[in-house]
Amino acid sequence: MALSQCPSRQRARHRDGISLAWGLVGAADFVAVAGEIARLVGLLDDDSTEIAEDAKAELISIGSKAVQPLAAAVGSLDRSGQLSAIEVFEQVGDSAAGPALIDLLGSEHETVRDWSAWAIATLGIREAVPTLREAYLQQRRSADGPDASEAVAIRHALTVLGARREVLPPLTASLRTPAGSIERAWPSARLADVVNDLADHDQAVLYFQLWAVTDDGTFWHGHERLDEPLDFGQPWRQVVENARESTLVEVAFVVPRPNLFATMEWINRADLS
Repeated sequence: MALSQCPSRQRARHRDGISLAWGLVGAADFVAVAGEIARLVGLLDDDSTEIAEDAKAELISIGSKAVQPLAAAVGSLDRSGQLSAIEVFEQVGDSAAGPALIDLLGSEHETVRDWSAWAIATLGIREAVPTLREAYLQQRRSADGPDASEAVAIRHALTVLGARREVLPPLTASLRTPAGSIERAWPSARLADVVNDLADHDQAVLYFQLWAVTDDGTFWHGHERLDEPLDFGQPWRQVVENARESTLVEVAFVVPRPNLFATMEWINRADLS
């Protein structure tokens, strides 16, 4: 599975053409522009995936002009339309989408909340911190554990926005490296060292994922999983040691390669307090 997939050449050419066309729109065409944006926003909910994807691509090409109308309408979109809207906000990179993304943290759909948190981190929406903290409390009250994708996304956003301190021990920090399209990863040959370093610094490793970097891109690489959930009701030090033990068992099945890297998720005691 590729970490990221490139759009087709045909769609890329289509977007380039649209970008040029929208760049030439003048003030006299404002009403027509607004109508076209509204039409495209409505198509994000289309039953045809191709139509919805094309509408998303066009909105991205329009850029910041599309952000406010899309933000005003995103609450009325279905789940798939909201996910597409989040992608538009993130790709356009306009912080004016902040209030809409903050509102989406309260969505009934977990994936919408998850994607919103990642987009908030990408756009640096500092005013989202109080809502993110409340969303994290709500997530912890649910049946999902701290390794759930929503919890990971919220912790990431809080960290990026300076509202959470991530513990990054010296050895773990020194072994950190970019890998293909991944900004932060660790060599597979040093995976056990990183797990032990984190545990020695009172960090509970939740999981790791493997990625193979090739000339064709960065690809997910499966590995043996124990799938034994941690009991977070135990004393913290016991949680850390149980996490260390189960993760090292999984690491033992990994055959290190120079082009094989790991991403890791870990938490500290404060993340459960």
